[in-house]
Amino acid sequence: MKRAFGGVLINDAGRVLLRKPRALHKTRVWTFAKGKPENGETAEQTAIREVFEETGVRAKILRQVVDPSSELGLQDEYFLMHPLEETGQFDDETSAIVWATKTEAEELISMTEDAEKRLRDLRLLQLAFELYGSLRGTPPTSPPPDGEVI
Repeated sequence: MKRAFGGVLINDAGRVLLRKPRALHKTRVWTFAKGKPENGETAEQTAIREVFEETGVRAKILRQVVDPSSELGLQDEYFLMHPLEETGQFDDETSAIVWATKTEAEELISMTEDAEKRLRDLRLLQLAFELYGSLRGTPPTSPPPDGEVI
């Protein structure tokens, strides 16, 4: 089985991009863009292309989203991405896109009927926001690591 590669986009306002698949597969309402590689494509190239095709957003990869527990056994690979340009046009596999707060995204993803896919996307959302937070630096209220002076 060919793995799929996708992206979780979080913008400077801390909102995450979700897409509503047109066919809905009777299981998913809102999810992340992903797809299978074309001949010779790397995981990163596939993820960037799929995000662009399915959301109309050009993006750059910041880091791979890794599940340290692997409790859900994510077979697909996802990358945390930052949007570069929104074209406003996406392919016919997508009926709508939305930039949502983390709380709104949790509510939208929770509408997914398929429990396995719902739990996977909720876990992915959590991991992506944790990674996003770590890349943006520690909040000013937390002490500096190892007592270093900021």
